[in-house]
Amino acid sequence: MGQDFGQQLSKQLSFLRRSCESYDAGYQDESVRIATCIRVLIHDTKSSTSLLKHLGALNISLASTARNSDRSKTVILSALGRMQFTSTGATWAPTLDPDSIKCWLTIRDWWNQIVYISGTARLSRRDLVLSAADKDGGAHVDAKLNADYESLMNSNGFGFFSLSQTGELGTFTPIIDAHLVYLRQMGHELLSSPELLELGK
Repeated sequence: MGQDFGQQLSKQLSFLRRSCESYDAGYQDESVRIATCIRVLIHDTKSSTSLLKHLGALNISLASTARNSDRSKTVILSALGRMQFTSTGATWAPTLDPDSIKCWLTIRDWWNQIVYISGTARLSRRDLVLSAADKDGGAHVDAKLNADYESLMNSNGFGFFSLSQTGELGTFTPIIDAHLVYLRQMGHELLSSPELLELGK
């Protein structure tokens, strides 16, 4: 008996929801499992076929919280998530409200959309997901990570300055582990994509 790919999609979407809920409950490293679910859904290679390709569903649209534009001349871009200020400073956080959806993209365009640029570092969703899933503990651990992925993981200049009571700039605090926020944001995008959810019913 062959695989029921519809049931497999429903299972992967359930995994994705639970991982997103775990992230929101404070387990931010759950983002790596979000990446593994996304890889199963979308990534095709010569030796493996994505679940959406098995379903003949590569023509559906996916939600994007990053505006679709030409980024060939962009020098700095942090397209997934937002700076969130708190009483103790600031952090990088996902944007999960319904109004966060900026456009709808084909699976191919969503997968390959550049969502992070800092100097020479450029990352698409594909780059982020495969680095997390294949090298950073999702399904495999490599001794060395992709340099651009490490750039996002280790701040690479992104951060915030504290302010004194007189308004003067104080200590610079880098934003660390923004890659986990990006992956959580991707989970939100997929779970906000009606055509994908309809396939999983």
